[in-house]
Amino acid sequence: MYVSRHLPFLFGVVLCASACAFGQEVSTEDAKAIAKEWLAERTKEFESYRFELEGPKPKALDMESRSLLNWSNAERGTYFGAVFLWTEEGRPALIANAFGRGQFLRHEFHSLSTQPIVAESGGSRVHRFRAGIEWSNLPDAPEPDASRALRLAQMRRQAERFRVTIVMQRPMGIEEPAEVRLLTQPAYRSGESAAGDVAVFLFVQGTDPECVLLLEATADKKWRYALTRQTKAALRADLDGKQVLDLPQFGRMPADPESAFFVLTPPAAAEGR
Repeated sequence: MYVSRHLPFLFGVVLCASACAFGQEVSTEDAKAIAKEWLAERTKEFESYRFELEGPKPKALDMESRSLLNWSNAERGTYFGAVFLWTEEGRPALIANAFGRGQFLRHEFHSLSTQPIVAESGGSRVHRFRAGIEWSNLPDAPEPDASRALRLAQMRRQAERFRVTIVMQRPMGIEEPAEVRLLTQPAYRSGESAAGDVAVFLFVQGTDPECVLLLEATADKKWRYALTRQTKAALRADLDGKQVLDLPQFGRMPADPESAFFVLTPPAAAEGR
């Protein structure tokens, strides 16, 4: 597994933003304790979910043991956020965000699999995710290097070829586009034993993930990619200046009972936690 080097720095950003959100009377140490408690509660909540690849022989997904990224988005007034990931034999299969506090707490999921996924919690079905990504060949890319370390450098260069814009819908139908930035280190990378070498890159606003880019060096020495949302807002993405993604704003939930993207309000929100 590869975990982003940005994690300690971004956790510090979240702590600073949290302290500001609570006012001058909250010390950095108090903010740190609040953020740590919040993350522990969210981790426990996500551990209560069970995700299975649907099929004749359902296969349970494995949850990564810790948040891949702790984030904040001051522009939207969100000071607590964390990214969680589930894998299938080391390959990314489902990504989730927890964000907000109290009644504004939300769990946000998106499938990263080409197969349907069934989600359960407490023995009850929560949602069925249809396939969440579609792989495309990455043109004009070099042959993947035999060295795992050098492939990482290649992945970073290939990720830089993408540009992603989030489009916020304002009153009177006005669109407000803003380019989101790429975190140059992948938030996750599959292990050496996984089939293919897959990296998960995130495009962020503040440090809030808005778009997910998967890059894979395949076993037959080719590159492919997949892009998907991690936001309700509209998204557009270009590869070398050519548009390769145009996702409309996501409607009210539940717009589609089998959508690949799903947002829910957990019980903790009703309890004000």
